[in-house]
Amino acid sequence: MAYSVQDAGTHYWYSDDAQRERSVAVLEAMRTYRAAESAMRSRTQRSMGLGENDLLALRYLITAKQDGRSIGPKELTAYLGISSASTTVLIDRLEKAGQVRREHSPFDRRALILIPTATTDAEIQAALGDVPARMVEVANRLDPAQAKVVVDFLQNMRAAVDEIDAHVDTEVPPARSASAQ
Repeated sequence: MAYSVQDAGTHYWYSDDAQRERSVAVLEAMRTYRAAESAMRSRTQRSMGLGENDLLALRYLITAKQDGRSIGPKELTAYLGISSASTTVLIDRLEKAGQVRREHSPFDRRALILIPTATTDAEIQAALGDVPARMVEVANRLDPAQAKVVVDFLQNMRAAVDEIDAHVDTEVPPARSASAQ
């Protein structure tokens, strides 16, 4: 059976041009959204004098507090994907700036929990303005079926991204000796 260039074009990447155009348009819209969100984060970081992990940590702690959960340094380390030493430095910096305080856990006096200060919550809200409310307003325009499609799509995209290079070993290989080179 002969295999034509036309067959290769329809089976290689996308089944047809219209499907490819739709896919590219969706991915481009997602890319531009991510760029806009990143710019918003950068503006918030600059206005508050924070680094990216500082802001991520504060948002995580504020959300946990609103949900009635207590977060300790170990959970924050896992969430940020950084070392425990880096987490300690981050917490020290946030505590010195008055944005977080350490308290003993009411359940285990040996354990610490991290409490965002009321000032921090107010600062983040002031820096963001009414952005979260505007974002919720946009999401509220979706009917239940549309919302399900968007949620399913984003969850599937997250899973696809999580699988990329998941097989790559994240450990640093041991240094080669001078005689082995």
